[in-house]
Amino acid sequence: MNPGRNLDLHTLEAFDCLLRERSVTRAAERMGMSQSSMSELLGRLRERFGDPLLVRTRDGMVLTDRAQALIPNVRSAIEPLRELAEPAAEFESSTASVRFRVTATDYAQLLLMSSLVRQLQALAPGCSVDLVTVNLRAVDVALETGDVDLAIAYYPDPPPALRRGPLFADHYVCIARQGHPAISRAFSAEDFASLPHISVSPSGLSYFAGVVDSALESHGLTRRVVITCPHFLLASHLVSQTDMVLALPCQAALALTSHFPLQVIEIPIPMERVDVSMYWHERSHHSRAHQWLRDRVRSILALPKPGVPSEA
Repeated sequence: MNPGRNLDLHTLEAFDCLLRERSVTRAAERMGMSQSSMSELLGRLRERFGDPLLVRTRDGMVLTDRAQALIPNVRSAIEPLRELAEPAAEFESSTASVRFRVTATDYAQLLLMSSLVRQLQALAPGCSVDLVTVNLRAVDVALETGDVDLAIAYYPDPPPALRRGPLFADHYVCIARQGHPAISRAFSAEDFASLPHISVSPSGLSYFAGVVDSALESHGLTRRVVITCPHFLLASHLVSQTDMVLALPCQAALALTSHFPLQVIEIPIPMERVDVSMYWHERSHHSRAHQWLRDRVRSILALPKPGVPSEA
C-alpha cells in the first residue's frame, strides 16, 4: 500500500459510495462530485491499495476480492470520523440540509408522512425524506450499512442489535365496504371467519396474517383467504370494491376510512396486540440530526389514538 497521506472522511465516504454503487457515475452523483473528480479519487485509491478495486466486466463494474475485504473496515472507520467532525452545537433544523432515509410499511407511512411533511416544511425546510423499500427480513443489514437511517414497523422478534424506540400499541379490527350485506350488529366470530378475506403480508412475511389466524384457531375457526398482497392500501381498495374483508391494525383502518367507503368493525374475538416501534443502528444513535428526526416521529406517532367509533 502506498504510504501517502492519510485517508480523510470525505475520501472514505466517497470510497464507501463507490463500493456500494459500483459505478463512478452513480457514486459521483450521490456524493455531489463531478465524474472526473470521482475518477481521479478512484485512481488515487487504486494506487494507495495497490489494487484496481473496481474492474469492468460484460455485466458492468464489479468489486475485486481486495475491495470486498475492505468493505467492513471502510464502513467501521467512517462513523467515528463523522462524530469527530460533527459540530458540538445543537442541530439547527431551520438551516440544516439533511436527507433522511426511512423504511416503513405502507401502514406506518400512512400514519406518519402527512404530519412529518408538514413539520419538515415548517421546521426544517432544507431537509428531506427518502422512503426506501427494504425487505423487512434484511432491515438490520440496511440500518447497519447506512442504506437506511430509521425503520418503523411491527416486529414480533426485532433484531437484538438494533436500538428501539416504542411508539404505540395497536389492535386488529376488520374493515368491509359500506353496505356489505353480511355485516350486522350481531357480528359473531363465526360470521367473521366465514367471510372471504384479503391478507396483507409485507415483504412476504406472515406475522400480520398470523395474528388473525392464531386468534381464529384458538376458537376452533379458520378463514378462507382469497387474495394475499403486500400492501394495506391496495388491499383496502379491493375491500371497498368487493364483499371481501380485511383484518388490519386499527389506526390504519381509521385512516383509510377517509379515503375509501369503508366501515370499521371490532373483531369479536381477542386479538394479539401490535406494538409499533422505530429502530435504528448504533452508528446514528448520537447524531443530533437523527435524534431530531426520531423526536419528530415520536411526537407524531406516540400520541394517544382514538378507538373505533361506537355505533349510535
